[in-house]
Amino acid sequence: MDKRNADIDGSLTSIRNDLGTTPLLIQHNLGTGSSFTGIVDLPSMTCQKWNRAATSQEFTTTPLTNSVDSALFDKCLTLRNNLIDNLAELDSIMMDVVINNVSYDDITSDCINKCLRRVTCDNKAVPVLIGSSLKSRCIQPLLDAVVDYLPNPESSNSKFAFDDKLCAFAFKTVHQKERGAVTFLRLYNGAISTSMTVYNSADETTDRIGKIYMILADQMLEIKQASAGSIVAVTGLAKTVTGDTLVTNAKAAEKYSAADVQLPTLSVPEPVFMCSIETYSSKEQRALEEALKILVREDPSLRIKLDPETQQMVLMGMGELHLDIVKDRLLKEHKLEVYLGKMLVAYRETIERPSNIIHHTLNKTIGDTTHHVSVAVSVEPCESQSKTAHFVCSGEQSWDKLKWYHRKPIDQGTSQALLMGPLLGYPVVGCRVNVHNFTLHSSRTSAAMISAAIREAVHQALQDSVVILSEPEMRLQIYCDEDNLSDILYDLTHRRAVIGNVEHTEDGVIVHGVSPVATLLGYSTKLRKLSSGRAHFMMEIAGYISMSEQQTKNIVSELSNW
Repeated sequence: MDKRNADIDGSLTSIRNDLGTTPLLIQHNLGTGSSFTGIVDLPSMTCQKWNRAATSQEFTTTPLTNSVDSALFDKCLTLRNNLIDNLAELDSIMMDVVINNVSYDDITSDCINKCLRRVTCDNKAVPVLIGSSLKSRCIQPLLDAVVDYLPNPESSNSKFAFDDKLCAFAFKTVHQKERGAVTFLRLYNGAISTSMTVYNSADETTDRIGKIYMILADQMLEIKQASAGSIVAVTGLAKTVTGDTLVTNAKAAEKYSAADVQLPTLSVPEPVFMCSIETYSSKEQRALEEALKILVREDPSLRIKLDPETQQMVLMGMGELHLDIVKDRLLKEHKLEVYLGKMLVAYRETIERPSNIIHHTLNKTIGDTTHHVSVAVSVEPCESQSKTAHFVCSGEQSWDKLKWYHRKPIDQGTSQALLMGPLLGYPVVGCRVNVHNFTLHSSRTSAAMISAAIREAVHQALQDSVVILSEPEMRLQIYCDEDNLSDILYDLTHRRAVIGNVEHTEDGVIVHGVSPVATLLGYSTKLRKLSSGRAHFMMEIAGYISMSEQQTKNIVSELSNW
């Protein structure tokens, strides 16, 4: 509520439309912006006020009556009645209470709170509270709401198909000098203890828990064990990364399918910016590699790769600020001063038309073993924009004729070929590989040679087709004043942006649009200049859009000369 453009009604609409659930506002704000001082709790009709000069823990609670503030009382009473009406539509018990009571004033706060808990636990609605993070106001009511409305893990009937065995989710990893890698776990089922061995269902490996810590604000209190419902930090997990699911052992995981074993992982978008990274001294190269391993483990959206031609280390992330923060962390936390190269867009390559059928034969003798395989492949566009390789059997080569132990090396060769396109070495997307013929002339031909033959054939097929670039697009939300709207829209049109909607609110204007990533380099600085520092924006990856052949030629020429 401390933000200038804070909009409660807009937030409720956003929750209803974007999350597809029913928001139930259970508080009313006392002031907005810098004048925000507290809230009115609608179920109990009490005022909770924070003194501006006092700490966040010092507040007063007083009953709200008609004699104290008649206008505020009437407004809050109307909101309370609306809350009861909404609860009655969702809960049969509250409906009976409404029917049997003459007045809504007779319905107690305890009755409303119990109803809120029922509809929340049944996923029928979500309570919405308000507060201010700037001054840490209304934190106490929020913590009370967690206890009052959210379900108790110990009373849950769901065992996640694990009976009483362990099911934990690693949602965050940080590195501390004193403790090393610290993994934050949420325990959905079972329990953990120190020195316990766990099984990682994501990469099918075992790991051992070192110490367990309970998190108390910025303090970590060591404990011996933790049970379901706890959120704890553990040390010693050398192979576990953010998004992994931990269970008791491999036997527990084998009893269920992969969909049952693994909890929904984090959604990590593909990087859209990349640049070279190097140290000023070759002596620090090893230290840089180790430091980057730590940062990549902490941040799944950060990627590192080695350029096969220049042997340079390439850093990939979600934006300029993201990569600048990595540079700053390397300096502050690891004492490494690094140089970041020119910021480049992480394009993708795709094909416009099918290729001809390419025949390729690999015949090589290594020692006493002859590796001889012939393949015929072609590539064609497909709707999927995934980087995952798609290969199908067509023509004379049927899927039934393809032996099961040959399918994996064929898929590996296809995947490796699509990792580097023929134009600039970017991954190839929207492309399906057709295998028309696969013949082994020697039974001793290894899987590696099969993959190599497929990889070379797919490379030739891509060169036979028309390859163009696909550029990433970002979905924009720009918050600005009415006075700056025309200048901002004019600037967006010059950035090849597509304006989707201009939403006028009481506190300003929200511009929705989509723009190519390449045109948004340095946009935050430009936006501050256009709005005198009053506007701000948010953006997220929207997808990839194919560029024209002429645009592709221009990009290839520019990057080839760089």
